[in-house]
Amino acid sequence: MKKMILLAVATLAFFFTACEKANTCSYEEAANTLSCQEKTYKTVKMGDKVWMAENLARFDSDSSFCYGSNHDNCEKYGRLYPFESAKTICPDGWTLPTQADFEAADMKSLNVLKAGYRYASNGKFADEGVSASFWTSDSFDDARGTVVRVNDSAVTYEHFSKSIAYSVRCIKK
Repeated sequence: MKKMILLAVATLAFFFTACEKANTCSYEEAANTLSCQEKTYKTVKMGDKVWMAENLARFDSDSSFCYGSNHDNCEKYGRLYPFESAKTICPDGWTLPTQADFEAADMKSLNVLKAGYRYASNGKFADEGVSASFWTSDSFDDARGTVVRVNDSAVTYEHFSKSIAYSVRCIKK
């Protein structure tokens, strides 16, 4: 019985350690990179903020999606996340930007890709090649969060259902 308990404790410790390591990344300021288990991201410094210059591609088994359910699109665009996942998916030491962070950023420096988004209600995807939409950490109300939408002619800040899956950029804390 003691052996079984010890084995169970060791197994749990392994899984919790593996999860911790999966969320740990290494930031290389001189190289402008953030090396994570899933990939190495380009970064850019703007003012006193360091931004990921690519969309997050971290797998979340419960709620992350590749545009069109096509894995190649995860490689191209990163993954799409609903609001609650977006708030917790950034690597340790990094966080979801606020609307004010986006307002102060140079969108050209962020290498914005028009990755579209995914509706939760019917699972359909929309706006690939038309716009880029990013979650901010700002909650508008219980049902809606603030989204930054970028297209060829404008950058807008809108409020949409927290269940819709959008792209995520992270900034260094």
